[in-house]
Amino acid sequence: MFLVRYFVYSFNFKNIFKRVDEKMWKVIIYFLLLSMISLFPMNYLIVKEQGWRLDFIEQSFTITPNWELPENCGITANQLSCTTNIEYEYFHEGIIYIFNYQGNDYDLNKKQILFESNQIVYTNGEGARMIGYDYKGFEGPVNFREINLKSGQEKIDAYLAFGQSIENSFSNYIVIYALLVNTLINMSLYILFFVLLSFVLQLFRFGYSKFFRYIDSLKFLVFIMGVPAMLSFLVGFVEPAFSPVFFQFGMGLITMVVMLVYGKKEFA
Repeated sequence: MFLVRYFVYSFNFKNIFKRVDEKMWKVIIYFLLLSMISLFPMNYLIVKEQGWRLDFIEQSFTITPNWELPENCGITANQLSCTTNIEYEYFHEGIIYIFNYQGNDYDLNKKQILFESNQIVYTNGEGARMIGYDYKGFEGPVNFREINLKSGQEKIDAYLAFGQSIENSFSNYIVIYALLVNTLINMSLYILFFVLLSFVLQLFRFGYSKFFRYIDSLKFLVFIMGVPAMLSFLVGFVEPAFSPVFFQFGMGLITMVVMLVYGKKEFA
């Protein structure tokens, strides 16, 4: 398989200049694979930590709502159960909360959280929505009557737990979104880094009688990428924040060393 062969090329610096004749589409696939390997520790951490938290839902409940929750409703067995079909609407910190929502569609132009029988729907007021199925963020039953009867610190703690449970209900969306954002942003930075480093490589053209084309220098950098990607992978499990630093430093250092040690023999 060409990916295994390319991986071997990445450690054979002496002959790496001969690999620029490989087909570009294969090199791109190899680049994507190494990028995913490099980003794996951070993506793993995102999954482990359940993504980047929305925070604003839980944070809003640090200010205790002045609500009288519907006592004929409660959350149990991963469902909202109410004895009537009446909707109960509340407002808190810029968000509308509707319990026992009976509508068939959602107004995406309003910032609201809708509690249906088997799901929670969040609309951000800007045309988008998220759905948390089966009240998975609630680890146990929630008795609204008990919350109403609480006072002081007990009531504050009850609403904080309630807000946290609402936010946790959207954890699947949060994780997927965080993974996509982290991967796309870092991939874009890798591409920009490669484009700029390839321009820098072209400066060697002034010191040699012959030199490879710009597109070939990109392929060369992808094959150089093997060692930095593996270092980034290993460092990422120890300290994820330093992973990109090791990748970029490794790319620049190895590229310059290979050019200085083996470039003279290839392009002289």
